This record gives sequence, structure tokens and C-alpha cells, in this order.
Amino acid sequence: MKFAVQEAGDIVESVGDVTHSHTKEWFAGLIVFGSAVKGGFIPGCSDIDFQLFLDAAAFDADGCLPLTLALEIHRDLAKIDHRPFQYIQCTPTPVQQTVNDNHGPVPGTYRVVRGGLPVAEATAEQLVASARQALAALEPSPEFVRKGLLDHGDGRLERDVRLLCTKVWPVLFHVLTIHSNDPISAWQLPKDRACDALPEDLGLGRRMREFHESVLTHYREERPGPDTALDLIEKGVACLTSAKHWWEQEKPLEDVFGNL
Repeated sequence: MKFAVQEAGDIVESVGDVTHSHTKEWFAGLIVFGSAVKGGFIPGCSDIDFQLFLDAAAFDADGCLPLTLALEIHRDLAKIDHRPFQYIQCTPTPVQQTVNDNHGPVPGTYRVVRGGLPVAEATAEQLVASARQALAALEPSPEFVRKGLLDHGDGRLERDVRLLCTKVWPVLFHVLTIHSNDPISAWQLPKDRACDALPEDLGLGRRMREFHESVLTHYREERPGPDTALDLIEKGVACLTSAKHWWEQEKPLEDVFGNL
């Protein structure tokens, strides 16, 4: 199995062994997705993403795995050398929930690690519907940023930076989904090429490219400091604000894209 990041192979194999051994009673499949598959890896920033599909019987009434089971899985995950990724992120998902409430993974953006894919892949129509919903609910200036900037120390600023990145990157792909005639191809792009895919005359395109460069600058530092972190936050919020403005202008035309 080939990956965009060479070191991903051993990590993927180890995560597959750990998750399957602890959940085989309910196991349906494990996939890996994100920069490990598509490319666009950012040293010091990118994690390695997994989705673990389990039968609904594995979850408690709150939709979580039992604490004892989660602790056992983490003890074994902690033994895996996850470098060069920042961390392993594995999301357990009830198969039935994905079938009924969410779309599956986008073709060409993931690899099956163990088992199979127990849900249908996302369609262009589902991606457009999801993009509309996300952009309509988009908060241009997230509360955690505005409140968190008055805290200092113990890595608080760095945590806010990472969380903001998880808010901005999906917005890039949601906008491309609406802007493009081929939503699936848009989601298959790594972040840098997705930024370049936004037209030069679209203000959001310039802001996204600036944000991407600010992320690279921040994480190039051996010990990232507040100056590059604050610049990244400022540019990230500018992206969200620009995307919201674009959507408010674009949404009257949404029916044009409804019959892809």
C-alpha cells in the first residue's frame, strides 16, 4: 500500500493491529485518510487520520466506546512511533450512523487498512449538500479564538492554532466543492493544490494561499513562537470571514449546483 508520506506505512500497519485486536467482536473496517494519502503533509502540524467502523453494539448510550476499552486501546497506541506525524487520530464510528446520517469517505482520498468499507463512498451530490450546510453555519470568528487570546502559557496558544487549522482547511474544500463542477476531484487535492485551484480574482484564494504559507512558516520553527502563531490566527480568521462573505453572495445561485 503506497502512501504520500513514506513513514506512514508502518504506522498504518500498527494502528490496524491495535484497533482490530481490541475491537474484533464489532470490527467492520479501518481506513486511513488525509495528508498521508493525498499529500500536502506539513511537518510539525499534520496528524495521521483514521476512521474505525464498528457495529453499533460497541458503543454506549452516549455514542462512545466504554472507558475500559478506550484505555486499553490507548495503552497500545502509545507504543507506536507516530513520527513524523504530530499524533495519531482515530475516530470510532458506528456503521449504522454513517449509513443513516453522514456520507462516506470521498473516493481517492482514503485507503482501506483492515476489513472493508462498510458504507457507500460519498457522491458529488452529498458533498455539495454538506458544503452548503457547513458554509451556512460557518462562524467567521470562532469563540475559542476570541476568548483564548487572553490566556497565556502552558501551550494554550499552540492548541488554539491547531484547532483553528482544523476549522479552516475544511472550509477551503467546501468552497471548492461549490465553486467546482467536480466536487470529488476537488476533495482529492492536497491543501497546496486546493489553494491554487481557487481563482486569482477570488479574494478568498489569495487569503487561503497566505494562510497556507503562514502555517508552513509557523511550523518550520523548531520552537514556534507567539509572533508566527498570531499571524497564523489572523490569516485564518481572514479566510473564514472571506469564505462567509463569499457564501452570502453565492448562496442565491445554489440551485445551479443542485443537479450535479
